[in-house]
Amino acid sequence: MKGVRVDPERRETRIIRRHVPFDGARVLDIGCGDGRLSNRIRGWIDSIVGVDLTGEDVGRAHARKRLEGIARFAVADASCLPFHDRSFDLALFSWSL
Repeated sequence: MKGVRVDPERRETRIIRRHVPFDGARVLDIGCGDGRLSNRIRGWIDSIVGVDLTGEDVGRAHARKRLEGIARFAVADASCLPFHDRSFDLALFSWSL
């Protein structure tokens, strides 16, 4: 998909912003891929942790300079997450089937 813009109209973020209380939230981005969604919501949240099964995608997410200081990314299986209960205020699972 190199060179292809996904959701250039940003419908996804407009719709979830309308329905999700992001302000100051600690967010878990399940299936974060390259950090696409994490990057789009960075101005609305306190912090974000992205997890994905693919180490290559997580590496690209780490490389996003705009997320420095508010984001961490890890290779992890969503069926067995390595976090304590109540570590996050909300979780997102988008485009990860």
